[in-house]
Amino acid sequence: MGLIGTLTHASFDIMLIAVCLAGIRRSTGLTLRIGYFENKNYRSVLGFIVGAGENIFDVAAAFMAGYPSIFRRQDP
Repeated sequence: MGLIGTLTHASFDIMLIAVCLAGIRRSTGLTLRIGYFENKNYRSVLGFIVGAGENIFDVAAAFMAGYPSIFRRQDP
C-alpha cells in the first residue's frame, strides 16, 4: 500500500475513534479532557478531530432517523 493508502487508512481509523468518543459522550457524559494536553497544537488538532467525530455522529443519527422502517428508537 502506498503513502496515499496509508494516510487514508489512518484518517479513517482516527475518525472511527472520534465517532466512538462522540457516542460515549452522548450515552455516558464522559468526554476527552483536551485541556490535559499542554501543547497548543495537540489541543487544536484533538479539538478538530473530536468536533468532526461529533458531526459524523450527528449525520449518521439523522440518516438512521430518516428510515423508521429499518431503525427504531428504543427507550432506555
